[in-house]
Amino acid sequence: MSMGQHGRQICLLGIFAVLACLAAIVSIMKGSVEIPLPEILAALSGERGTHAQILMNIRLPRTIVALLVGVNLSLSGAVLQAVMKNPLADPHIIGISSGAGLTGILVLLLLPEYGALVTPAAF
Repeated sequence: MSMGQHGRQICLLGIFAVLACLAAIVSIMKGSVEIPLPEILAALSGERGTHAQILMNIRLPRTIVALLVGVNLSLSGAVLQAVMKNPLADPHIIGISSGAGLTGILVLLLLPEYGALVTPAAF
């Protein structure tokens, strides 16, 4: 990898990190009740109010979970591609998706009264 290509990759990584931060801020600001940025900063510093309740109980947890899910999905994809040494690797190649589907169907067929166990069993 040449130095120019390495610098380009670092620049792209920085751009995408900034875009992810902007998306998180917009996710926190926008909704059925729009919360301006100064009120978000005030709520994060401890001020109480309706907007602070919305922020702390709904929007901030939602945004944090969305960010963590995105990070985990990207890491699992990168690990799968690295292990398989294939940039096009996906869960179907080694049967992860098929095994999860089979397990879910088995739970539905063998234990129909425990439908809530389909997702944990497939996982």
